[in-house]
Amino acid sequence: MPEMVICKSCGFIMEKGKLRDTCPACGVPAKMFLPHDERISPQRNKLLKLDMHPILVHFPQAFTTTIFFLSLAGAALHGPLSSILDATVLTLGVLLPFTIALSFASGLFDGKIRFRKVKTPLLQKKMALGAIFFLLGCAIFACVKMLPITAPAHFLLIAGLSAPALGCAAGLGRIGTSLLNARFPG
Repeated sequence: MPEMVICKSCGFIMEKGKLRDTCPACGVPAKMFLPHDERISPQRNKLLKLDMHPILVHFPQAFTTTIFFLSLAGAALHGPLSSILDATVLTLGVLLPFTIALSFASGLFDGKIRFRKVKTPLLQKKMALGAIFFLLGCAIFACVKMLPITAPAHFLLIAGLSAPALGCAAGLGRIGTSLLNARFPG
């Protein structure tokens, strides 16, 4: 296993052999790096470095944000552009609960690898918030599948559901960011 170093300034970890004159993350001089011993097994570290959960959570976040703003635009605009917005909101609304479920599953896997259990206080908060996000995603799915959303009122209904879903996505992101460097040793 290659020798690792950590930046005293920002906490960036990298292979010692790849370190040049400055920290690639924050730009401080290389003398700010210290030797770093990884506290988790190579197998667990390899799984965490796949970054499955951090990558997958971007889909429902992006879909929810796009649904929200396009729904507001659809409520304000009429004509041919409205049908394009309708098709886009419909597509994203259908995919949203599936991307949330996939993110939830990858979060459970990540939590199990990172902490060896998923019943930690912050993970339980994430699971509760994730469940609410999923239910809102299912409500958006139901609305886009059952209602013709070309009417301004239907666009506003979708925007009204996607606003709290966007809040859930933001809350999940904030908790996730706080856990990014946390790992149970061993």
